Amino acid sequence: MGLLGKLFGGGSSLEGLRKAVVQKRFVDARFLAEKLAGQSLSEADAVEVEQLRIISGDGLAGLNLDEALGLQRCGHFEQAAEHLNLAQEQVCSTELRDKIEQALAAEPLVPEIASAEDDRLEACNSCSPQTKPLLNDEDAILGDAESQLELILTSYPADLAERYLQKNETFKAAFLLSQAGQDEQALPLWQQVEAAEQDDLYWFELGSLLGRTGNLAEAGPALEMALEKNPELLLAIEALVPVLIADGDYHLAEERLQQFLDQGGDAAFCYGQLTSLSVQQQEFSFAAEYARQAIAAGNLDPKFMLLAASVLEHTEALEETENILRKLPASGRGCGGGGSNLPLAEFLLRQKRELGTILDTFNAACREDPENPRWQLRVAQTYLAKKWSKEGLKLLRMVVNDPRLDSELVQEAKQLLAEQQG
Repeated sequence: MGLLGKLFGGGSSLEGLRKAVVQKRFVDARFLAEKLAGQSLSEADAVEVEQLRIISGDGLAGLNLDEALGLQRCGHFEQAAEHLNLAQEQVCSTELRDKIEQALAAEPLVPEIASAEDDRLEACNSCSPQTKPLLNDEDAILGDAESQLELILTSYPADLAERYLQKNETFKAAFLLSQAGQDEQALPLWQQVEAAEQDDLYWFELGSLLGRTGNLAEAGPALEMALEKNPELLLAIEALVPVLIADGDYHLAEERLQQFLDQGGDAAFCYGQLTSLSVQQQEFSFAAEYARQAIAAGNLDPKFMLLAASVLEHTEALEETENILRKLPASGRGCGGGGSNLPLAEFLLRQKRELGTILDTFNAACREDPENPRWQLRVAQTYLAKKWSKEGLKLLRMVVNDPRLDSELVQEAKQLLAEQQG
């Protein structure tokens, strides 16, 4: 599963989404699709996730529509309307939406006498007092515990997943709470796991939880215990390294990363962590080399790519910096829609290049994110770079006093203003 994601809250897998759709677990599927849609995906995976989201939405809507039609036949129009309103929220396809709207527009049939209503109730199981609950994807629990466990473990290696499946009920309950982000409720359960069950997986899960909750002093020893019991449990090393870095134990973190590499661990993860480690120690030449190796190994996480670009620009590897920034997406919120992504536009501004293009990008960002004065500052800087002094100074004087501007950007604006007025 995801490396940092495992430590800091878990993730969702495309394979798990596919399985949920095939098994017609549409609540689970829609939940997973929405989580995956917020992650960085390849174009092909993003298209598949959207298709599966539509299938799961229509699946839920169809089930609610069927239930509503049964309730309408039995005269329970108020309950039917609840299902239909929910189906309207869930539906994706036009054809199914039309059927839902037709059902909503149906005239209620008023029963002639009470005894007739009683007869209908007895004859209609679907509208009995134990009618099916609304199929709402806001449910806190996705199916029964075993189904949840199987869904989570679809992203695990088969041998590791089998080990989790063999755990006792206390371990499984604690694991599910941890995966649901309920660490405070999970911790007492982890502490109740009996000594005989406290193997490498137990110490890994406990250490990961402690790391997520900021208890670094106990997280490190717990993860070290996992490795002592099983030196080949690479997940424990993946979880341990960020804890060591956060705790300032750089030497041991580097040692563990090198050990991880020697064992055939994820090179993209290792070199990415070594990049961060070197930056924190201000060893930028090492950081730049590690960044190159991480990207070559396939680390295309947008946050890491921004770090790598920053490091390479700091070491004046400008062509490499630009190449990395051009790989970032140029669509979506904050990307301006002007043919360039914002980090690239800011880099080009520093280089005083492609000023017309990046001005479009910054102006679009101002429209899309009007509460962030950063983009107004970038527009002012671009004006000045284009020698449009009047417009640039006017906007710069306005934005330099904006209380929403980050302190670092305030200093940047003040320095530029002083230079222009000097």
